[in-house]
Amino acid sequence: QVLTWGLAVMAQASQHVFWFTAFCGASVGMQVLNKAIAMSLREQGSQKLDNAIMSFQQIVAIVLNFLFAFLFPKSETWHMKKCTSQQVRRLVLPSANFVFMLLCSLKALKSVHVATVVVARNMCTVFIAGGEAVVFGRTFPMEVWLSLMVTVAGSVVYALNDLHFDAEGYWYQALNSFFFCVGQLYEKWAMDKSTDQTPLGISTLKNALSLPVLGSLMVVFGEVESVPGLFDLPPATHLYILLSGFGCCALSIVYMTLYKISTATAVTVASNFNKVVAIIVSSYLFAGSLGVTQMVGLLVCILGCMWYSFAAQRKPKQKAK
Repeated sequence: QVLTWGLAVMAQASQHVFWFTAFCGASVGMQVLNKAIAMSLREQGSQKLDNAIMSFQQIVAIVLNFLFAFLFPKSETWHMKKCTSQQVRRLVLPSANFVFMLLCSLKALKSVHVATVVVARNMCTVFIAGGEAVVFGRTFPMEVWLSLMVTVAGSVVYALNDLHFDAEGYWYQALNSFFFCVGQLYEKWAMDKSTDQTPLGISTLKNALSLPVLGSLMVVFGEVESVPGLFDLPPATHLYILLSGFGCCALSIVYMTLYKISTATAVTVASNFNKVVAIIVSSYLFAGSLGVTQMVGLLVCILGCMWYSFAAQRKPKQKAK
């Protein structure tokens, strides 16, 4: 019995190690690939290919989802339920919001450091918590608000000392953060009670519904004529775009699996660790050094967000009767 128990523990531990390692690889990989794509587009002077590239990413993710669902029909991870019109109506707005968020992210990465993206995403935690308090009437203990104040303080220190400040990049990153916050609050309101579709099904539907939105944006911004320019991009950029499509699929599957086998706190902590790795890797690959004060602000911001993740998960103590 002891041997059986030991083997079970080892199997569970190896499963966690595998999926958290995959989480790090997929998360950091997507950050680096999107930064590489954005930098390549900027160097080539390609200003009207963003929506076409994102369309390709979504198509690759959809194809891979259906492929794996076909290859592993008995797998819970790769299972999809029948699509209904009610599901489509419920996911139209989140899908459109998702497109605008990704578009702004790709534009921002052309001129801002990956660390700026990390700080902005941590600041979103502050606004989402405030939105939950105002819109849903959720109450938080004082420890949560203190952790959010630390996050804000670190973000301000970082922004005031950003060596790579670019007004246009910051504008697009602010829009990206806005759409991210809206999406998170909307899904908390409309999506939490959704039981008529699997996580993979929801992910696939969002990818599919994003295509008409991306197509419309291509028409509105006159990008259709620029699509042949995709073939003129360097072979390395073609590889980055292809790999990013695989990354879209991989990241969604890793998230679904981790929330199934682990805790939300563990996933949040791992996500913060991934951010640090992404900053280190991108600084090395793209020669984007950070100032000392800037690094201090970044560290304070990440620690504040990590503190929040623990404080928000902690259950309030029951008062003695």
